[in-house]
Parts: sequence; structure tokens; C-alpha cells
Amino acid sequence: MTTKPQQTEAKFSTFPSSLTEFVSFDGGVHHQQLLVRPDRYRNLEAIPPNQPRVVRGGGYSYAAASFGGESVVIENCAFNRILEMDAENGVLECEAGTTLEKIYFAAAPAGWILPVQPGYPKITIGGCITTDAHGKNQFRDGTFRRHVISMRLFHPSYGILELSRDSNREVFELTCGGLGLTGQILSVRLQLQKVSGINVHFFSQRLRNLEDVPRMMEGVANETELLYTWHNLSLLGKNFGRGFLYGAKFVPNVVMESINPKFRIRPIDSQTRSRLWFQFLNGFTTQSFNLMYELLQLLSAKQRTLKLSDFLFPVSTKVLFFELFGRKGFHEYQMIIPREAFSDAIGKIRQYIKRDHVAICLASCKLFRGEQTLLRFDGDGVCLALDFPRDAKSYKFASSLDELVQDLKGLPNIIKDSRLPPTVVQACYSDYDLFRSCLLKFDPKRVYRSEISERLGL
Repeated sequence: MTTKPQQTEAKFSTFPSSLTEFVSFDGGVHHQQLLVRPDRYRNLEAIPPNQPRVVRGGGYSYAAASFGGESVVIENCAFNRILEMDAENGVLECEAGTTLEKIYFAAAPAGWILPVQPGYPKITIGGCITTDAHGKNQFRDGTFRRHVISMRLFHPSYGILELSRDSNREVFELTCGGLGLTGQILSVRLQLQKVSGINVHFFSQRLRNLEDVPRMMEGVANETELLYTWHNLSLLGKNFGRGFLYGAKFVPNVVMESINPKFRIRPIDSQTRSRLWFQFLNGFTTQSFNLMYELLQLLSAKQRTLKLSDFLFPVSTKVLFFELFGRKGFHEYQMIIPREAFSDAIGKIRQYIKRDHVAICLASCKLFRGEQTLLRFDGDGVCLALDFPRDAKSYKFASSLDELVQDLKGLPNIIKDSRLPPTVVQACYSDYDLFRSCLLKFDPKRVYRSEISERLGL
């Protein structure tokens, strides 16, 4: 490592800083660089204006969105206050470091929730905006940006900007799904969704194979509010992709004050995820692991009532899955596949798995409806996510998926893949050049940089 971060450290003696080892959540990217921990907004102005920087929230991005690029890493977690809650109209204002968990327990007792919820409660609002996150209801409620009313953004060249669809709209759009490259979000006003209760009616249906997914999901989409699937890809015969469809609807007339603010959350971050030296999930263990999970699902009730928090945040108690990949880590390849190309895609993926002997530890689908713009992961089709161990065989498999997603005119998720090549992004995202030119127009010096921006030429 160069001495540049150590030389820079002297500039930040007014607030805590340290040389820190960062790793992406998937284990693919490691960097040592300076971390600063401001706890006052005036601290941001103390950073030299031309100093490259990047903002870090919870650090749950699978790709390296919050470090790298020879930047100073600005930790945002101290800025985590809920500033205002309009319980009558469901408008909540908070700082960008506020977590999904904190908002849930502030808003749900009044009968409101965030319409879009990623699966782990420690993820921050700033992270949801800069990745334009989706939940299990994209087909109904879209991605996170749809529910952002306005925000305040700091950039050393401009000071504090007020962004909305009516004010500084171009920067607003660049920031939503902009990978944190437009500046540091200070606060956000969000439109919440009214719910009738804090329980959901959960149901599951057996799926014979993966090819049934588009038809089955479309068949129940109008009758459910949250929807996803799980598949066993260890079976390469006629039952390839056998699994389950899961859906949920809100149960009305449940007393909102009955929310338990101490629901179980098993903590995990990019460092603790990789604390095991041994990669337990591998080519020898995955088939047994998937069959065991499938058996447990068969033994579970097909219909039951769940706490809404348990359904919205399933990763809260299942972080062991990620830990079992060990220090080597894992790949996640998430892509939107056009419905008409889904059957062809599954046939190809099956061939690649058989050819490369790759262990697919998790396969899941979500239904997407929307329009793709800029670098946002959005559009029409079926979103398929594949998790597999990081090893010598996995890179060939991932490269084949790169070719497949281009051939089928699909879309890979930038934020889920720390090795995604720039050529694939440029081929799949038709607005790549538009995003890049707009970003350079707004910030010609490219003050905000990360490993992602360097790798993708942004």
C-alpha cells in the first residue's frame, strides 16, 4: 500500500480517522485506506475540497461501492437521526445513515412502512437510494427511488443542494441509483405506505422446475403483495430448479402497538462474514445443503401468519448462510431476464453448471415490472439471483453468464457483482454513456470515487 493515506491522515486531526482494511461483502475486493468518522456536518467542509472521497453506510454492498478509488472513506453512521414523522400523511424525514430497522420501528406503530425493503435491517437509507434498491414487491411498488420525495446532498463544489423531481431534477435522477458518485446525501424525505397490520398471511407453492417461474409468478402477482421463489439447482435432471414460490399479503386489523422492537437480528458485516477460514459451502456440500433446506420447506406449513418484520427482513436470522462461504467469499450474479427469453436462459445456465461443476448454493427469482434508465437495475422480466462459491471454476461460469445476459438482452446488477467487467455494463446498459457524461458535467473533477467507478470507467 502506498503512503498516500497516511499522508492524508494528518489533514483530519479534528475528528477520528484510522487506516482501515476494507473488503466487499462478497469477499472479492480488498483495500486498505483512510477511514474518517465525522459526527458534525461542519466536519465535511473541513475535508479539502479536491480530496477524492467516498461515503460508507452499513457497508453491505456486494461490490465495492463504498471504498477504493484512492479515496478517503467517510463513514456516515453518525448521521442516523429521524428528523420528522408526519403520521397523518406518512411522510418521514431522516438522515442518510438511518437504518431500515430504525425507520420500521418508528413508523410501523403508526401504521406506516417503507414500501420497498431490502432484506437486512441494518442497511442504511443512503445505501438504498444510491443503489436504487428493490425488495420482494418490485412488480407492484417499483424500486426505492419511486418513494423518495426529496433529499439534501452535499458536494464540496456546490455546498448543500436541495434535490427533488421539481428542483435540480437531473442531479436527483443521477443520485438515485448513482452508486454514491454525486455527493454525500445528508437527509431524505420519504413517502411511506399505509398498512392495516403488522402481520402477513404467508403461503408457499411447490414448483416442479425453474422454467415454470414466469407463468406461476404472473398467475399470483395480482393476488399478493410480496413475492419471491427459491430453487434447488443441484438437481440437473428433469427436476432442475425444483423449488417453492412464496407470497404474502397483509393481515388487516392487527393492533399496531403490539410490535416487538426487539426482534432477533444476528449482526453481520463484510468483516465478520469472512471470519471462517474454511469454505463450508462448496462443491461437496452444496447438494446436501440444498436438499436439507428443501426438506425443511416441505415440512413447514404451506400457509401461516408471520410477523411483518420477519418476512421483510429474512436475512436477520440467516446470516450464517453468508458466513459459510468463508474467507474466499462468494459470487452473486443477479440479472433481469426478459420473460420471452427465460426458458432459453435456464437451458443455457443448466449447461454451464454441468460443464463447470459449479455449486449453486442459492437460486431465487423475483418478478420485475418497470423501465430501465441510467445505471439503475430495473425493467421488465424475471430477476434471477444465483449465489455460488468463489473458486477457480466460478470465474469461467460468471463469464459465461456475462455472455448470456448480453445475448438475451438482459441486465446484470452492478451492485451485486464485484468483478463485473466494464464491457458487459456498457453493452447491457444503454444509458451508460449518458450517465457518464451527465456525471462528468456535474462533477468534472470526479471528487467522489470508488472501486466501482474506477473499474467501470465512470
